[in-house]
Amino acid sequence: MRELFAQYVNAEGMIFKHARGRSVEEGKEFHGYHEIIYFMEGDAEFITEEFHIDLEPEMLLVIPKETYHQVIIRGDRENYLRCIVQFDDTFAQGVFTEKSLGNVVVLPSDREIGSLFEQLIRRAEDENAALLLGAVLVLLLQKISENREIYVSERPRNEVVKQAISYINRNLNRKITVEEISNQCMLSPSALSHIFKREMNIPLHKFIVKKRLIQAYHKISAGELPTVAALECGFNDYSGFYKQYKKMFNAAPSDRSLEFPHS
Repeated sequence: MRELFAQYVNAEGMIFKHARGRSVEEGKEFHGYHEIIYFMEGDAEFITEEFHIDLEPEMLLVIPKETYHQVIIRGDRENYLRCIVQFDDTFAQGVFTEKSLGNVVVLPSDREIGSLFEQLIRRAEDENAALLLGAVLVLLLQKISENREIYVSERPRNEVVKQAISYINRNLNRKITVEEISNQCMLSPSALSHIFKREMNIPLHKFIVKKRLIQAYHKISAGELPTVAALECGFNDYSGFYKQYKKMFNAAPSDRSLEFPHS
């Protein structure tokens, strides 16, 4: 079952979705826009590099751009109901800093937040829905900024996986192999790959490639030539790098702006 939009609002630099079922964005564990997920119904788990949690109704997830995350639906996909707001850097100023990027914020049930989404759902078909979305997004980001210290109970990440992710994050400026990481974790490559896939729901080699692509994007944005950035991030085959980069960001390496989702 594909994602079904009960309501959908597409405005400049922001999108609102009220959706049920499987997400059309499955496979985008990293993306170049910020995202807020308001979980409403279903049996699902949320995974990040730092922790995984069981989702509860009215829970709010705040996901900075380029941050690994997945929602794993454990029950009937048709019961997975949520609201999603996606937005670009224009709205993120003052909320996400360089220090906080990469840190997912989880807020528990809040009546004020719930009422904001109820307004969006109720008035999504109005001619002024885009203006309402902008106003609601500002209020949401203000609420998030005021409550950044609030986190729900979390199950800490597996220590082996934490060690592997830490090593990957420290060595993104060069090619990293599964064998090299497994030696650091004192496990066989097959054992580490199995544990990583089980805990993170993504193959280890795929995770490494996507993190290196993000690193290459930042180098290109800083003025590095795409061919040089590719080599510095361990991509010896530029043609292969180009295809993977375009697939991930929906843009060529020469385009320095990350993609923003549009209908």
